[in-house]
Amino acid sequence: MPLRLPNLDDLSWEDLIEEGRSLIPATAPEWTNHNVSDPGITLMELLAYISERLMYQLNRIPDEHMLKFLKLIQGPDSTWKHGQHLLEKGPDFKWKLEQYLREEKRLTVTALYQTVRAVTNEDFEQLAMQVPGVTRAVCIPQRNLETEDETTRESGAPGHVTVVVILDLGRQPGRELLYEVKQALEPARLLTTRVHVVAPRYLKVHFQLTIVPRYGVPADAVRGNVIERITDFFDPITGDIAKKGWPLGRAIHISELYQVLGSLDDVELVTASRDMNGERLDEMMLEPAETDRIRRNERGELQSIDLRTAELVDARITPEDLIIAVHA
Repeated sequence: MPLRLPNLDDLSWEDLIEEGRSLIPATAPEWTNHNVSDPGITLMELLAYISERLMYQLNRIPDEHMLKFLKLIQGPDSTWKHGQHLLEKGPDFKWKLEQYLREEKRLTVTALYQTVRAVTNEDFEQLAMQVPGVTRAVCIPQRNLETEDETTRESGAPGHVTVVVILDLGRQPGRELLYEVKQALEPARLLTTRVHVVAPRYLKVHFQLTIVPRYGVPADAVRGNVIERITDFFDPITGDIAKKGWPLGRAIHISELYQVLGSLDDVELVTASRDMNGERLDEMMLEPAETDRIRRNERGELQSIDLRTAELVDARITPEDLIIAVHA
């Protein structure tokens, strides 16, 4: 299907006047005289006349100017010299020149949608994803995550950009893949931007829960479904509610865990487990234990676990971690 260029001269003088009059009550309610005898309407008609002329001229760019625009956009290596040659041939080659310009405009507009420069976060991510072997890429602006100093990692770094290369759970990108991604981003970055390409860090999280299955559902089936749901929810590629992978650095909220497990058809209730003394146990535990990441509510119950920048969740859960409450 050919690419259709927009018609920039699609409004007449009457259309502009009608649109201007319709805006008066909303923008200037005290202006009540909308007749042609009003000086304001006269001024509006004059501006509409000027606007119509400008649009008319804008929509009729001479071939010579079009060639210059194409050269400006495409650069010195474009085929503009061929078009210049057709222009100099005169009216007999007018149809060839129009055919050339039509095709060049199509190619130029199409090329504008191709990412060749890395400016926004999306640009960096799209270019990184073009490297074979990259499953997911996340750009974190104003961060230098190549350093091992935790304070520096978590603080702002103007002019720095870090791209995190993510593979399937259980696999980490090797040095060669990280190098290939960086080589792909270097020629596309802005001159003053420093690019860092790293692998994600994983926080090991263990789960312990009590599950009340629906009546008649076997315990082993419930265990398997709960383990699968937790693993899928924290998957780095297809996890989270949006199914686009667990967001880098986003905290784990216990309410989300209850919501996800409670939506299982064979689960009637999900609750925290208790020890031999009847004390409530945390639904999630860290390996190694880091109390500064844990957030609790006013009753002391686990509320969330913080993740640092460029961290993902390594969900650790086994059948022994789940207590299946049997119906009486």
